[in-house]
Amino acid sequence: MFIKRFTNQLILFAGLALSPVVFAADLAPTKVEYQHAEEAGGKGSDVIKLTAPKACAVFDDARIVYTKRRYGQANIISKPAAGCNPSGGQCKLEVKWEHEPAGRLNYQVEINWKLQSSC
Repeated sequence: MFIKRFTNQLILFAGLALSPVVFAADLAPTKVEYQHAEEAGGKGSDVIKLTAPKACAVFDDARIVYTKRRYGQANIISKPAAGCNPSGGQCKLEVKWEHEPAGRLNYQVEINWKLQSSC
């Protein structure tokens, strides 16, 4: 009886441990790319209206990934709360950027998603 109960618990824990991995593999991050290379330098902001990659996906987090960068930087200054559902309409992310003269800035905003448990 002990072995049967232990085996059932082991199967349950193994199932719980593997299920987030399966869902995470389905939701690859969304990547949005921007380029700025004004001759005299520049600064500004880019606003991204989020669109979920599939039904039941909600916003989790975002980060900047530089592809080319010379004398410049970009920072996420506002992002929706984790769990924001883009189908509701108000999930926006804003990035402020700047670069010096003779500088350039190519970056991607990598947006991570997770599946809602209620779907």
